[in-house]
Amino acid sequence: MFENNDGLVILSRPEPQMCGGTYATQNTNAPTAIESQKIVYFDVKTALGGMVCVNPAMQQPLRFNYVSAFAVPTADGGSFLCLHTRPVNAYNEPDRIAFALIKEDVFPALDRLVRAHELAKRNGSHSYTNGLPQNFGGNVDIEYESGEAISFSNNQSPILSPAAANEIADFFEKALGGEKIPLPPIDALREIRFCESRENGGFSRATLTLESDGTGTNRKEQCFDPGQVYRSEKAVDEQTVTAIKRTVANCGMFAWEKLPRSRCVIDGEKTITFVFDDSSEITVTNHKALPVTLSGGFFGIELEMITKH
Repeated sequence: MFENNDGLVILSRPEPQMCGGTYATQNTNAPTAIESQKIVYFDVKTALGGMVCVNPAMQQPLRFNYVSAFAVPTADGGSFLCLHTRPVNAYNEPDRIAFALIKEDVFPALDRLVRAHELAKRNGSHSYTNGLPQNFGGNVDIEYESGEAISFSNNQSPILSPAAANEIADFFEKALGGEKIPLPPIDALREIRFCESRENGGFSRATLTLESDGTGTNRKEQCFDPGQVYRSEKAVDEQTVTAIKRTVANCGMFAWEKLPRSRCVIDGEKTITFVFDDSSEITVTNHKALPVTLSGGFFGIELEMITKH
């Protein structure tokens, strides 16, 4: 066991070049009691597949073998929620993914749920076992307005009890049924603009105009060297346009404008602007706080408009 000056205790670690093995740490500076009551970021994932299908303490069947719940507040006092669940009988039933912008501030109630299940008690504990074919556990990452945080993870076994997982899923399912913040319908979309500006003065820009027959036209210009701009114009078939619109809808991209900035920024600043029939616009960036379930939407649009066309 080794402890550094930041309070990080290494409980176990594989030998160099060893296949498999577990790297486990405990941050002794991580608080096990949180003073703040205002959550600003909630991301909880847990597999439950290794547990029995009946929980004696709850006297009810285990509903899921995977639960992922994500929530962030919006600037106008609402909430963005995303719930991804996988049923116990995953072979016969598909995963369910639901998300919504709602007018209700769910975070006071969500904080009470976190405290009821004493999630802070495991704060700072992380364990990663190499070589597992999938994540059999999960992670808890919760941040408060005060800067306090709860973070623990384990990829070998479930990190939440069935009772906690079921209650979190129930909470999100009920909240997702609340009053929604209206968003434009996907059929009202008429143009998509992509823009990336690079530090050396270079850029990539593209405008995809959606035609009335379901096809599109992608006009692109890129600058990699000062003074040299490459331009192109290509037709986009109906199948590709449909796939792009499906990505936008399935990833909830019209809602991204209201979301806070991501805690982790690893790429340059990029934007996508959606233009609608009434000339209104929604602009989103690639640095939004999002669940993994939805975050791939930005790259999917960039791939089609910049790389493929």
